[in-house]
Amino acid sequence: MTSRDEAVTAVETLLTYLGERNDTRFGDEVYSRTPDRWITFLEAATQGMSEPEPSAVRFELERSGLVSIDEVAFYSLCEHHLLPFFGVVSVDYQPVDYVVGLSALVHVIERHAHRLQLQERMTRDIAADVAAITGAKDVRVCVVAEHMCMSMRGVGKPGAQVTTRVVLSGSDSGNP
Repeated sequence: MTSRDEAVTAVETLLTYLGERNDTRFGDEVYSRTPDRWITFLEAATQGMSEPEPSAVRFELERSGLVSIDEVAFYSLCEHHLLPFFGVVSVDYQPVDYVVGLSALVHVIERHAHRLQLQERMTRDIAADVAAITGAKDVRVCVVAEHMCMSMRGVGKPGAQVTTRVVLSGSDSGNP
């Protein structure tokens, strides 16, 4: 396993490769902590990779309509380019015997967003976890995001949004 110090050194090497460490416009004090700051950012952005399986407080009820949580903001990192993608997630589920605390749904979203990710997989995995913690047979998840790999490089189309949806219904809820 690579140590944190080795990771910081690797970023220093990358900056040198890019010529940034030799740039006299700013002086070394500007770049001296950049590698450490970037590693700290990556640790925070990927903390979902080590988070435990989600759990939730359950509230019994006899009957309930559809439960929805809309437009929860998230930030994630594309596993192909290590560039951010960000947007909103909306979740709907039809309770069976109980509802869960709403913060549990936000925790599910954050757990999946805070890892190297594909939007399509993130959408599917959020739906599967919501089904697992709520016991719901009907779950819908919609993710709308802008990808910096599309905006800053590649096709260069800032503002373009990608929408992914997963609907689990009846017997599919355990098998997205």
